[in-house]
Amino acid sequence: MRIINALLFYSLFCSAVFIYGIGTLQAAESSLARKKIALTWIKSLCCVFTSISLTYSFVQLLLVPTGLAELFPLVAFLLFAASSVFFEIIFQLTTKKSSSEFAVSFLTVLLSLNEGESLLEAIAIGACCLASYYILIPFLFTFTNKLSSSKNTDVFRQKTSVFLCMVVLMMALFALNISWINAGV
Repeated sequence: MRIINALLFYSLFCSAVFIYGIGTLQAAESSLARKKIALTWIKSLCCVFTSISLTYSFVQLLLVPTGLAELFPLVAFLLFAASSVFFEIIFQLTTKKSSSEFAVSFLTVLLSLNEGESLLEAIAIGACCLASYYILIPFLFTFTNKLSSSKNTDVFRQKTSVFLCMVVLMMALFALNISWINAGV
């Protein structure tokens, strides 16, 4: 049940993009360009899962027994950089396309390692954070296409309109979290 709560919490209610700001600018820029995000999403998932597993194991086996658990961000960075380069080489050799993406995946690894109490929960949190980021991009792309077809495109620049769309989506997702709507609170 804890895993299901973590899945719902980090993918919808506490979206990594909306609450923590992970990938806000990248989501806005990706929604303005016609890029294929599937390859980047697969590479990000591979990097995040590998980095979380290796970092969690390394921290539990070496850093916690020696009392150096505060060094886990450095270990996470080193292991993430190594896995990112490894998967980038594999994806470039197989698909002949670059799928480099660093900030969103690395911040997802740090968030999931901080918030997860077990390896399985950390992996679930990482998957949900990436899902919330990559699900947001098609919504923003649709919004910018709809806005560009209207007559009032001079009123807002496109990035401003994308951020306004993000605010509207945020308000829609978090509307149930207002205490006066929930009876008995």
